[in-house]
Amino acid sequence: MSFRTRLLAVCGTLASLLVLFLFGTLFSPERVQARTSSQPLLPGLSPEKIDEIEITEEGASTRLLRTARGWEIPRGTSAYPASADRIETFLRTVAGLRRTSRVTSAPQHLSELGFSGDRSRLLVLHQSGAADIVLQVGKRGPSGDADYVRLDGQDLVYLARGNLAFFLLQKPPYWYELHVLPNNVQGTTISSITVSGALDAAGAAGVALRGGYSLRRPSADKPDQWIVGGDARPADRVTAGAMASSLANLEGVDFAEPKAAAGGSGTSGAGTGRLDIAVTTFEGKKYSLNVTRGPEPGQVRITTDWSHWTYVVNDLPLQRAVLPESSLRGH
Repeated sequence: MSFRTRLLAVCGTLASLLVLFLFGTLFSPERVQARTSSQPLLPGLSPEKIDEIEITEEGASTRLLRTARGWEIPRGTSAYPASADRIETFLRTVAGLRRTSRVTSAPQHLSELGFSGDRSRLLVLHQSGAADIVLQVGKRGPSGDADYVRLDGQDLVYLARGNLAFFLLQKPPYWYELHVLPNNVQGTTISSITVSGALDAAGAAGVALRGGYSLRRPSADKPDQWIVGGDARPADRVTAGAMASSLANLEGVDFAEPKAAAGGSGTSGAGTGRLDIAVTTFEGKKYSLNVTRGPEPGQVRITTDWSHWTYVVNDLPLQRAVLPESSLRGH
């Protein structure tokens, strides 16, 4: 065999080995899994087009509907307002789910992963003009940052990285829009707060709140300056600012039934009285809040003049939002 022939044979062998090496590298299980992990679980999902979400957990379903008024949650004969921020965060989470790895397609393993009977959670996303996306969600993965999921009608189970389980475990009140004041009211936009009336404590867990004072900013040009009371004494800037922010962000834990709230009385043995809060913004908008004892000890009901809903609020955040006049005065 000539030298040239031997050289060509060696070069051919090296070329073959190089091809096999590249093929093995590109299509090795590690490489395939890495490429799979970067692929979206739901490539056709467009959060902007979702107009209905249904979450089924332990046989109970929660429906979120996008309407002309915004997101809402049907409950009985009413449709309660839902938090657009939380729903948008949830939809971004779903759209961002990635196929970390394919776990199994064997039916005998589905029960172990949480896909049998009532143990499986169901997420249905309705897109206008497109077929529904139905996602079954099983157990949490061993790493704690991924869920076992599969598309309805498919056998493949994937481990999808994300915080999907957190959202699916939430009860309806989590999705409600329960801010007592509108979103445009912020601690920095409030010009005055007037508190009147009194709300007695409801047992050992309750809190007694007393009004009879006003807290106001003399000028929008000096937002960190406050005065309190009829004698217009300077208020503690930090304390007054914290009270305004707490009131602007005051959030309930649920909606109260309107009939129950209309009576103005709480549970048996609850405290009595009523607290009225008037909030004015630098834009000249005014909001009135009426506070009475709530359905349970340690809770209050709040009605407002800007919304027809009645909010159930825990005592503790209300205490931060309505401070005693004595604690507001500067030293």
